[in-house]
Amino acid sequence: MQAQAPFVRGVLLLHSFEYDDAIEAFRQAQRIDPGFAMAYWGEALSYNQPLWYNENVDKARAVLARLAPTRAARQAKTPTAREKAYLDAVERLFGDGAKPARDRAYADRMADITRQFPDDDEAAALYALALLATIPEGERNTTVSLNAGAIASAILRKNPEHPGAAHYALHAFDDGEHAAMGLEAARTYARIAPASSHARHMPSHIFLPLGMWGEAAASDESSFAASVARVQRLGLSMAQADFHSLSWLHYE
Repeated sequence: MQAQAPFVRGVLLLHSFEYDDAIEAFRQAQRIDPGFAMAYWGEALSYNQPLWYNENVDKARAVLARLAPTRAARQAKTPTAREKAYLDAVERLFGDGAKPARDRAYADRMADITRQFPDDDEAAALYALALLATIPEGERNTTVSLNAGAIASAILRKNPEHPGAAHYALHAFDDGEHAAMGLEAARTYARIAPASSHARHMPSHIFLPLGMWGEAAASDESSFAASVARVQRLGLSMAQADFHSLSWLHYE
């Protein structure tokens, strides 16, 4: 169907934390097919930015309400068991309660989906990210991080160019001590998502602690250039450029 192409693009952008562009892609899918439940799932999920410790629950709930006014009505619009499960997971993420409890409920539901659909790389990748999101801000949990990294690495062995798996492996292994475990994923991610500033930046999280200064600097130079290109393409303010990667480049 016509809505599939922008939806897939939205998922790819979501995996690289290009949230604004992902939202626009999912909205494009909704405009083409207003009853496409997963397009609303994707937009809602874009309002949860777990590793940046940012969420907008009200906007996410408003997106779900546009699909249908009640949880039961939204479930009725999903044609397959897998889509129903994905939508249910997001309902839990943006349900009642404090964020840590919602994050845990979402991670547990994504774990259920990976067991129900063991060949679903998307579910596994999102589960790895959900696990990382259960670690409180400012804390380390090596057990959880390595578990998430192992899930992402297993996906890459089957699907070597999965952007979410490569991305989340880097976040899982970027504590310095385990950086070498993410080196292959870093080299992959540096190559497969050239339009994403964040994707170009993330390999430096592995290159830098390994003392690979040239690779780290090249990663962040490329990242900042990608962000400037996006600003120019969309006619945005330079305030929207990726100064995070530029600050890393200055250090490198």
